[in-house]
Amino acid sequence: MNKHTIHYNVLNDHNPNETGTNWDVDVHATTDELQSFAETGFLIRETLIAGETLQNLRNALDRLENRESENPNSAMTSKKGWGFIPRHLMDKDKVFLDLLKFQPTLSIARAMMGPLVRIRGLSARITYPGEDRQHQTPWHQHLRVVSNPIPPWFSRPHCIDCLIYLDDINENTGKVAVVPGSHNWLDKATLSNYEPIENEVQFDLKAGGAVLIHGNLWHRALPTLKKKRRMLILGYTPTWLRKSPHGGKPPKDGLTKEIIEHGDREERMLLGIGGYS
Repeated sequence: MNKHTIHYNVLNDHNPNETGTNWDVDVHATTDELQSFAETGFLIRETLIAGETLQNLRNALDRLENRESENPNSAMTSKKGWGFIPRHLMDKDKVFLDLLKFQPTLSIARAMMGPLVRIRGLSARITYPGEDRQHQTPWHQHLRVVSNPIPPWFSRPHCIDCLIYLDDINENTGKVAVVPGSHNWLDKATLSNYEPIENEVQFDLKAGGAVLIHGNLWHRALPTLKKKRRMLILGYTPTWLRKSPHGGKPPKDGLTKEIIEHGDREERMLLGIGGYS
């Protein structure tokens, strides 16, 4: 994969030591890929994670599924089509902490939104085959906060969500579909239905592949018919956006607590401490 380096000089007169002034970001993407990402709202990575790392993530998610899937307070399990959605993964298993500074996605987030980014959350979604659970996920967005009409100084929210697939996605497990450019539809709301849309694109991906999307891109998942489908959702926003409200509060003694208290400046920023005036 071709890479390139972006040098940032962050101008912060109030507290330069908090944000740092110079950032060199070795971006795991080409400039053409970033331009396409900006225009279409999505970026495909055929092989983002592989080998032992992929298997470790599968095992960790399976352990979490066994612990939490029967607890109605631990995840969204009843809403039609969504399956099992555990949240706050970095607080629950140290394997997921390997994604805290995961450069293949973090560097792209910094290239698209600047060096001062935080992790909005790491969650998962597991869907199951069977007659009673094979519903599709409707068209939706992850970060839809847009005023209509748009004021002159409206601050448009940006977010990158990395949909990382731990299983093959295909006709059996449920493809993902997106509408290129729909992240720029500021005057439209998603239809919340399952019908195909003109110009939608559907993807097959091998396990370990990923689709990086803008949080406002219209997307949906087709039915899970024959095999279980496991997916991680790793989200990034600028540091000054609040953390995702979904999933309630993290565990009191979660694994990120010590990093927030004793980690380095970059780790703390990624977990929501600092990076703004």
